[in-house]
Amino acid sequence: MAEPTRTPTLPSIEPAQRLRQRRPESREGDPMVRHQVNPPADGWSLALPPRMWAELSEHLFLDGDEHGAVILAGIADGPRGPRLLGRELLIATDGVDYVAGTFGYRALSPEFVRDAAVRAADEQLAYLAVHNHFGSTSVGFSPVDFASHERGYPALRQITGQVVGAVVFTPQAAAGDLWLRDGARAELAEVIVPGNNLIRLRPRLAPATVSDLRYDRQARLFGDQGQETFNRLRVAVVGLGGVGSMLVEFLSRLGVGHLVLIDDEKVEETNLSRLIAAEQTDVGKLKTDLASRNALRANPEITLEPIAERVEHPTARQALASCDWIFLAADTDAARHWVNETVHRYLIPATQAGVKVPVGADGTIGQIHAATRLLVPGKTCMWCDGLINSTNLAIDMHPGEERRLARYLDEVPAPSVIALNSVAVAEAVNHFMLAVTALHEDDTDTASILHRPRSRDRALVVSRQDPTCSACGLNGPLGRGDS
Repeated sequence: MAEPTRTPTLPSIEPAQRLRQRRPESREGDPMVRHQVNPPADGWSLALPPRMWAELSEHLFLDGDEHGAVILAGIADGPRGPRLLGRELLIATDGVDYVAGTFGYRALSPEFVRDAAVRAADEQLAYLAVHNHFGSTSVGFSPVDFASHERGYPALRQITGQVVGAVVFTPQAAAGDLWLRDGARAELAEVIVPGNNLIRLRPRLAPATVSDLRYDRQARLFGDQGQETFNRLRVAVVGLGGVGSMLVEFLSRLGVGHLVLIDDEKVEETNLSRLIAAEQTDVGKLKTDLASRNALRANPEITLEPIAERVEHPTARQALASCDWIFLAADTDAARHWVNETVHRYLIPATQAGVKVPVGADGTIGQIHAATRLLVPGKTCMWCDGLINSTNLAIDMHPGEERRLARYLDEVPAPSVIALNSVAVAEAVNHFMLAVTALHEDDTDTASILHRPRSRDRALVVSRQDPTCSACGLNGPLGRGDS
């Protein structure tokens, strides 16, 4: 994999030149401020599919009592440290599986622990015991909790051969104690729920930050913590044509700190009218070079990882797997499949943005569509929605010349106009920036957005889901990570 490039940092801005803004205080009953904004943390993290978090929350916080469960999780490298990936939730039934404890208030029954540990060993998944405490924005283990970990987890780790540990939750905080396979012990830095709002639960609220003066006007909306979140994110853009070049421009100016740029194509003369800041002399250059130049112009401190390969190349796939968010702006079935695979295997949210301009053989123009689709781990899937054609995917996976002969020899280029592309791009980036700063009113709204510029209407399209799907269900790679 190509080494990321880092540009020299700008001179630091003195505190007197900075403005410190805060997000508005919470108002009772206001759903827009239910979640605290915690910038990404370094260290071990746990990602939970939104459906799993909803089921777990209902179990843990249904009443004022303590409840328990076990999460079985895959493992992968993440953007800021190792990442645990929730694959299965095993609910402990009160009074049967979660019973009065010998040393503490309650505990998982020996039989429940045994069965869950055997399953973890068989599936090669991490074992995480879960319970809840009372509180809101901070949480930690009690001395009784730690004592129980020290009595049981060394043996449990030996039995499973996997990472074992415990996670304690409140509705707005989480803490974890992990016992690693090499004998080390680590804290859990954060729990991530990648839904319509990208929720981050930490043991306590992140310390206050101060925004760069360049982002003052944005920080007045997102708050200093929200702006710092953008800076710490690793975001991929797959496809750097008309839509992708705009995405890079918007994300760079938003303050995203690290961009992975994936495209193997070179600039052609017919691209110039819709590539941001393209010049005649750019013809023949790699699109990754043009996108990198534009990103650096917009944000000289950004870290870039240009990958001049197709998305199915191992280097590109490995880079995608350690991102916080993926934007899909390539319209091949291979790009759709591999991004969809990454979303569900590594629990990384993604957004597809694109425009379709149908033109008949007689020149008749059909209904123009500008689409923005949110891909949510374990919930929205391009296979379930019929957006991937298996025959075209098989063709896409052939070497370049074979692809050309099989599919593209007589293909007529589709129309593409920069202003139409901007409709999809603006919708995609607006959703992203509100999601990562927890400003969406509904955590669960994952509908796609379809603009029809000719009729000037806008529709929400609810994704279908097949429970037997081998891409997004438990029959597939959901949460398996690198295993």
